[in-house]
Amino acid sequence: MDRRHFFKISAINGGGLLLSTVIPFACDTSKTSLVNWEPNFFFRIGTDNSITFISSQSEMGQGTSTSLAMIAADELGVRMEDINIEFAPGSEERYKDLQDTGGSNGVRMLWEPLREAAATTREMLKVAAAEKWGVPVETCRVEEGRVMLQDSNKSLAFGALVERASTLSAPRAIKLKDKKEFKYIGQAIVGPKTHQAARGLTPYSMNVKLPGMLYAVIERCPVWGGSLKSFDASLAKAVPGVVEVIALEAVAPDKNMDYKGGRRAGVAILADNTWSALQAKKAVEVEWEFGKNGNKSSQDLVEELAASKAKNDKVTHDFMSATQKMRKGQNRMEASYFVPFQANACMEPLNATADHKGNRVEVWAGTQAPQLTRERVAEITQLPEGAITVNNCPSGGGFGRRYFCDYVEEAVVLSEKMRRPVKLLWTREDTIRTSKYHPLRTEYWEATLDANNWPVAMSYKGVVSRPDGYRPYPYSLPVAFHQGLKYREGNLLPRASWRSVAAHYWGMSLECFIDELASRAGVDPVEFRLKLLAEASVVEQKFFPWVGDDLYPAKLKRTLEVATEKANWGNTREGIYQGVSTIAYNTSYCSMVADVSIENSQVKVHKFTVVIDCGLAVNPSQVKNQVEGSVMWGLGAVLKPGISVENGRVQQGNFDTYDLLRMKEAPEVEVHIIASEDPPSGIGEPAVPGVAPAVLNAIFAATGHRLRSIPVKEELQQLATI
Repeated sequence: MDRRHFFKISAINGGGLLLSTVIPFACDTSKTSLVNWEPNFFFRIGTDNSITFISSQSEMGQGTSTSLAMIAADELGVRMEDINIEFAPGSEERYKDLQDTGGSNGVRMLWEPLREAAATTREMLKVAAAEKWGVPVETCRVEEGRVMLQDSNKSLAFGALVERASTLSAPRAIKLKDKKEFKYIGQAIVGPKTHQAARGLTPYSMNVKLPGMLYAVIERCPVWGGSLKSFDASLAKAVPGVVEVIALEAVAPDKNMDYKGGRRAGVAILADNTWSALQAKKAVEVEWEFGKNGNKSSQDLVEELAASKAKNDKVTHDFMSATQKMRKGQNRMEASYFVPFQANACMEPLNATADHKGNRVEVWAGTQAPQLTRERVAEITQLPEGAITVNNCPSGGGFGRRYFCDYVEEAVVLSEKMRRPVKLLWTREDTIRTSKYHPLRTEYWEATLDANNWPVAMSYKGVVSRPDGYRPYPYSLPVAFHQGLKYREGNLLPRASWRSVAAHYWGMSLECFIDELASRAGVDPVEFRLKLLAEASVVEQKFFPWVGDDLYPAKLKRTLEVATEKANWGNTREGIYQGVSTIAYNTSYCSMVADVSIENSQVKVHKFTVVIDCGLAVNPSQVKNQVEGSVMWGLGAVLKPGISVENGRVQQGNFDTYDLLRMKEAPEVEVHIIASEDPPSGIGEPAVPGVAPAVLNAIFAATGHRLRSIPVKEELQQLATI
């Protein structure tokens, strides 16, 4: 957001004084009114010296709120321990594009506007102190929440300056602090939200309680696109505590924005306690109309993609005249790579509480898109957005699933019908069996080679339709991108985002195919990549607002050099084989080496060596945590079953069938951060896409066989019989 625009809307909507009076009885005048000053939408400072940072980004355990609080503390000039963190309700008019949490953009997008907001607040407090003392503002400085007077023992706490500062205009010119002045930025800090979570005190939306609230669960149609034919609620209503049983119609996703809508048909049970609602759910007898998906399977989609690939000849981006060069090669080489459906399976199941009061609606939910959720609630209730409040609570994981509005919509609809607050709870089975999913994909690559088997150019048919932007292409090897391959979205299961989104299958297919090309050319896979990166040019991509900067292959090359050095590439102990991958993701660069062994047809991943260039690492501890979590996330998709569909029904239902990576299976993860003077870039997702190809490439080194699909268990067992 433009800083001038930010402070313009701050002055209109958020500036001035907020008064609250602490007077137990009307006749008691012994207490002083507490004055809170909101100079902008990021800060609130009280006359009691309280300092609140209002985070526009959601907290899902990834630690963004801590990193942002560190930035705020350094630029404002206060101690981290003195900052209270709150989360902003959904408000497009306040935060514009600074509120949605996704694409690893939280710190990157707020780095400049948050610092400018903090610096402006700091300068206003200095001016207030200077006026109070009758001295030039240049003689004042800020330390630990106080304005200090140069060559003097005089100081004033922020709280003593609030009333005077609130009358001042924001300065037209501000100076941000030099990095030498940072006390917190660049330090490994465990933030207050982490301590809160460790003590079990995080106020998740699951914990919201309102007077007169009902608890709701929904028996949803097991087949996407199905409808409710009939139901018998007599046994369910006989369960003590059950208040009502309501039929819910299906709502298709918005054609232009599938984050909205996408609700399944179902039967909702509302009770005065959770236990009664869950017991009644089991007792409802439902007859469904399954529709066209009732006899479809995952394999049907694989065949649809193959048919689409055969018909798809439209080139959308001819990167470095690849199409012409594809005709000049003497040999051809092609491969396809498969990734199944995946569920997000957040530790805190989806839930939302809604209170529809007729002329206004208030929602409590852990959401990655509070603005989008607010907009959607306004649409389905036909109320103005100003009548909708979306309180954004911390959530126990999101990974892209909480960017979608369906679970909030359900709660709002039920509250509107009952005219009472309703807390909607999804069971673990709901979140796996009748949710939204990361799509199944097949990615196709083809290359033409010269007489020495060196690649001349490549052709790609998959989900990505351009070589830059969200999933950037870093190499010098020409490639023709075809129109994005898709089966008809929603044809079997509705789509959800997933950690690293399309970069997961894009990265797997690209880095596996690059490895195959290196092998065909008889060149070490690391040396092969280094050559392609050394010859690559800067790729223009910063015109995409979610990216932030152009792609610099030299930065990716540096991470690869360090990763292979730290991993002792090519010099492992007997029985250990290595695979490599290198990924550019938005403005971050990540290379990794996997150390793998094969034991009894099972993959044993011993270690990942990961090097990340994410610009300035605001909190190195959090960077390492996110890389480690990303490795475990990606490795789970390689080693554990995905989501499969038969007769329109998801076959997995809980962690017994949709298994997650266990602690005993977790490899050592060694993380190295490239020192950088660049602004911070994303860290939540860049390490995910390289995990699968690094492991698959290591399996090739161990077995001499290429595995081109995940999970790998069945294929490895088949190899053992060869």
